Amino acid sequence: MGFMLELKQIIDKERVPYPDKEKLFLVLGLFLSGRISMGKAAELLDIRIDDFWLLLRKLGIEYSVLDEDEVEEELDAFKRIFKSSA
Repeated sequence: MGFMLELKQIIDKERVPYPDKEKLFLVLGLFLSGRISMGKAAELLDIRIDDFWLLLRKLGIEYSVLDEDEVEEELDAFKRIFKSSA
């Protein structure tokens, strides 16, 4: 059994709320690898960005628009703000 046939069987078996599963998983691969933006992914799937975000959640994909350094900066700022207001 070839890789593509096996991949197709996995895709066909998954229950996702999008009619063209092959296109969806191709776009997800491009998006999650950082090759396309969330806006471009939504455009390619012909859905709104908020619907794409909901689709990611339904698929159990956690995605942050912040990288690790940005998350640390946000947490530090949050701690400083609430520490000074206490």
